[in-house]
Amino acid sequence: MGRRAAAVHTSGTTRGLLRISQPSFALPTVLAAADPDPLKAALEAVFQAVSTCGEHYPELLEEIRAVCADRVEE
Repeated sequence: MGRRAAAVHTSGTTRGLLRISQPSFALPTVLAAADPDPLKAALEAVFQAVSTCGEHYPELLEEIRAVCADRVEE
């Protein structure tokens, strides 16, 4: 998989867009997943991952739903 970059609004205008490295932006997701409280870790990791995915977040949430549905059926 190639490196992805996303645009982030810094000033509310298109002139204020910055390019960010998604792998670098994903670090808070990894840190959140390490929380000792499993529910808090899961929720915070999903929130951070959604933020990292930017406009592609619906694809991430669909993948999470599919994995959770598979677990329920087991």
